[in-house]
Amino acid sequence: MLTMIANAGTFLQLAVFATAIKLLLVPTYRSTDFEVHRNWLAITHSLPISKWYIEETSEWTLDYPPFFAWFEWALSQIARFVDPAMLVVQNLGHASGRTVMFQRFSVIVTDVVLLAAAYALARDVSSDDSLSSRGGDGKSKPKKLQGPGAQATGSADETTPSPTTISNSVSSGRSRGNSSTRSDRSDSGMQRSIVLFFLLSCNAGLLLVDHVHFQYNGVMIGLLLWSLYAARSGRHLLSGLLFAALLNMKHLFLYAAPAYFVYLLRHYCCEGTVLGPACAEADSGAGSRTGKGSGKGSGSNREGFRLGRVVVRLVVLGAGVLTIFGVSFGPFITMRQMPQVLRRLFPFGRGLLHAYWAANVWAPYAAADKLLAAALPRVAPRLGLELDKLGLWIEPGAANMAGGLVKVSRFAVLPQVSPAATALAVLLALVPCLAAFWAGDGRPGYVRRNIVRAVSYSFLSGFVFGYHVHEKAVLVALLPHAVDAVLTPSAARRFLLLATAGHYGLLPLIFRPQEYGTKILVLLSYLFISMVALGSVHAEVRLGAREAGVAGEGAASQSPLRPSKMQGSSTSPAKLGMEWETAKSPMKGTAVLGRLAKLYLAGFLVVELYVSIVHEAVPALRRRLPFAPLMLTSVYCSIGVLAVWVDMVADWVCETAMGWRKHEYQRY
Repeated sequence: MLTMIANAGTFLQLAVFATAIKLLLVPTYRSTDFEVHRNWLAITHSLPISKWYIEETSEWTLDYPPFFAWFEWALSQIARFVDPAMLVVQNLGHASGRTVMFQRFSVIVTDVVLLAAAYALARDVSSDDSLSSRGGDGKSKPKKLQGPGAQATGSADETTPSPTTISNSVSSGRSRGNSSTRSDRSDSGMQRSIVLFFLLSCNAGLLLVDHVHFQYNGVMIGLLLWSLYAARSGRHLLSGLLFAALLNMKHLFLYAAPAYFVYLLRHYCCEGTVLGPACAEADSGAGSRTGKGSGKGSGSNREGFRLGRVVVRLVVLGAGVLTIFGVSFGPFITMRQMPQVLRRLFPFGRGLLHAYWAANVWAPYAAADKLLAAALPRVAPRLGLELDKLGLWIEPGAANMAGGLVKVSRFAVLPQVSPAATALAVLLALVPCLAAFWAGDGRPGYVRRNIVRAVSYSFLSGFVFGYHVHEKAVLVALLPHAVDAVLTPSAARRFLLLATAGHYGLLPLIFRPQEYGTKILVLLSYLFISMVALGSVHAEVRLGAREAGVAGEGAASQSPLRPSKMQGSSTSPAKLGMEWETAKSPMKGTAVLGRLAKLYLAGFLVVELYVSIVHEAVPALRRRLPFAPLMLTSVYCSIGVLAVWVDMVADWVCETAMGWRKHEYQRY
């Protein structure tokens, strides 16, 4: 009990620490998004609902789904007691002291949704055994089961013994070592939970975007985390309904809708049924499998296909989702305003790229077009080429696509990219993840291990290939990935790369010299603590595994904590010590990063040196290459983002192949 109270105190201290930082940021720079949300407060408070998506007094028209509009309406009911002038639609640019304080504090207070979700997930991951549920590299470790007809499925629920089983196997060696291992595992679980709470509650990106730049990402990401917590806990219907509500707050989250659809269909509607390519084998071998399942969540009862239950759950899920969307969009459907609402929500006329390029695949694409547009008029005549005969008409200034204006920019040389093309690219990128999630094991452990990774990958795919993506959207992919980062070293490596590239890409949003020191300090502090904390977490896991391997000399071949030969690890205890020696010190926080990753991270120092010093110190560069700092930042950050995406898609492709060829869904 005293330990639980002490741990709760640690979470509270971190929450107070994060809130204190937010309070210190109140007087800092605020972007035009501050006026955007003030205008939305005025629209939802002063006008009837029939005019919410028609009002155009300000250029910052309402372009979020209805649930967020009602969120603004709820805030306006309090705002009218603070400063009624802020709720007048015609008061454009109104920013009195009371208005500023109210809007700043509204972000801080509503962040309680994020803090509560972070606490729930942090306590939840403390029970996960990352090394026993997956290999040291973060992948599932297939292992043959005992019993007739048993096959490897890669599921932690059947391939990995529980802590009690581990205890029994090790007790044949050293009872003291076993007791120490259990204690270390408990400490490691609590360490993971504290680190995760820090990664979520003190995220540098949210501090800079929400509490300096000004937005309400915290409350919406908090709702997403609650949905993921429900999924990991086996409450699949609740998870789906929370995600449906989230879609009606911000349609950016639509990128994860396919993953949620497959997850809910496979693990809620078809819960406990035998599905997939191994259906025939499972049916033929059903007679040799007996017993009852246990545990809540997907696949708790392997009872074969029951059409009636599938239909009932599909109807329940569909009715719940339709009810949420009906409450949200129903009034606008009855008023025949849906076309106008959809035009506001999906403004494809704004072009592929934002004024400042997001660090996705279109950043190097646009940079290549810019370089070609600048070089071809000079190089083509020397090569005897005529640009007009090649179908190229490069106008003066066509190379500049980072002028700081929100407008449709056309590529001068490379093919134009349409919204349909980006949508197709996103869907194709999601195929490996969706296929793997459908083919994957249907028991609770599979969803618990993979739902966060699937959702994070979906958002990252949307960020990489999406149309008119904002640089801030990387946070939606980053924060869910923190859950996986405290569980596996490979996810920790991805998180650190994505956090560095994604957060650095946010710095140009805060461009005033007054905030330069603040944004650099916030970013470096978060990244340093994250590296040290994650390095310490995974060092403890590896050392605990090493000690268990040495203690269980007599039953080493049965210990799930020993690396298998299929992973390229030696089974020698001495070799284990050599391999994991570098992770012993918690200060070696970059132990989860490879040399190439460390070299890439060091490159940010060079980028910052050019952007902040060299470019500003050389007048010729400022005059001839005004777009260079933003372009360099976007392109260099995109390298890290794309590297993480490629790494994740490779994992999903391998998992898909393994799932459809080797998985056999068994009944228990």
